[in-house]
Amino acid sequence: MISNKQSHSRVAFAIALTVLYILWAVYSIECRAESQESDNLGQPYEAAFPEHLPCRELPGSDETLIVLRTGATELDDRFAVHLSTSLRCFPNYLIFSDLEEDYRGEHIIDALADVSPIYQQTSADFELWRRLRAGGRSALDPSELAGSPDRFANMGGKADNPGWKLDKWKFLPMINRTLRERPDFKWYVFIEGDSFLLWSQLQQYLATLDPTDLIYAGSQMFISGVLFAHGGSGFIVSQPAMQRVVDHYFVHKAEIEEFTDGHWAGDCVLGKAFTDSGVLFTNAWPAIQGDYPGLVPYARADGRSVPDESLREWCYPTITYHHMSPVMTQQLWSFEQEWMTKHNATTDMLRHKDVFTDFVMPQMVSPRNDWENLSDQEEGTFASVDECRTRCIAQPDCRQYSFDPDGMCRTRVDPRLGKAGRGFQSGWIEDRIVDFQRGMAPCGSESWPV
Repeated sequence: MISNKQSHSRVAFAIALTVLYILWAVYSIECRAESQESDNLGQPYEAAFPEHLPCRELPGSDETLIVLRTGATELDDRFAVHLSTSLRCFPNYLIFSDLEEDYRGEHIIDALADVSPIYQQTSADFELWRRLRAGGRSALDPSELAGSPDRFANMGGKADNPGWKLDKWKFLPMINRTLRERPDFKWYVFIEGDSFLLWSQLQQYLATLDPTDLIYAGSQMFISGVLFAHGGSGFIVSQPAMQRVVDHYFVHKAEIEEFTDGHWAGDCVLGKAFTDSGVLFTNAWPAIQGDYPGLVPYARADGRSVPDESLREWCYPTITYHHMSPVMTQQLWSFEQEWMTKHNATTDMLRHKDVFTDFVMPQMVSPRNDWENLSDQEEGTFASVDECRTRCIAQPDCRQYSFDPDGMCRTRVDPRLGKAGRGFQSGWIEDRIVDFQRGMAPCGSESWPV
């Protein structure tokens, strides 16, 4: 006969086993979910190339310094992905922010350290900088951190974001400090935390330029008559041009800072300084441009090729993208490595049409949940995404559709991949996407910008 004490012990043991099983089951499910999420983000590329990356040791690499500009509010959101992707390719680089610190083994320079004390100590723009100097990134409020990587700032920036207010002050001090730290490079290439740089294509483009010329090249922008290179798209500066603008900054620092104080765009301030120092702007669009692959306009709004075939992005080689989420960066970086294993990375151009065909099109699978493909023609509210798809199919020119959380159906003629969007469902009419790609006019002799 079993005693009460033995019975209680067996019950307790059974309960313990049950609890352990439940914990094991929950842990297993979580691990599988985490594994699936990691698969969706793409595995680290070293798994495919454990000993050698195709992007390393490209001709000209040692003559190029990459300068990455970021901010304390976005390190974890936008910058961190570069540690396992882009920065593994660049043999020489500097990282600038609004706080000097060591982050995951990388030293980050405070771009604002040499701004005149009058602005550091009294300007409202520097309120965040003063807090960071006093307490580091722990002084940041969660609301000040860069948001979801799939919610992008518009082209005008975030005027109410304290990190963005500081950003306009970084450009010229960053140029000055870069030349002081690394004066002997032929080329200086400046990018942001949400920029992406195709390293092999950059080296091809630089090989067509004369590093002894005064070169300041990028994607063309205008503000109040000032012509300048858009900072987020990335820009290229030759060593002589760096020296010229730094000399100008040394002489005119006070008036440049006064101009910066009253302006809102640091890349425009920098462009004015280049112009005033006698360095003319070179338009490198569409090789250097400000869209991410899912937003690039490969055709007109009616789906046909643009009227001036000499200006369409489709046939030109590509170097940079902007407004990239960490997932996009991981995916596009892996794509570039794979592309380099199949092509001559020193001579073969990667054109926008190749990115569309081999990177964008394979992702246009229907339907995609939590995805917003930027369909722009409202068709009305429907009961389901299937009804929205049917509406698109009924229109011969429609190539894609989206269904938002409120039931609004939208369609689009010129195809876009888009980006992640919570609650959206998106789809493409896949045979029409193929017809669009095959129907584009043949490319001619389009090459690098001159």
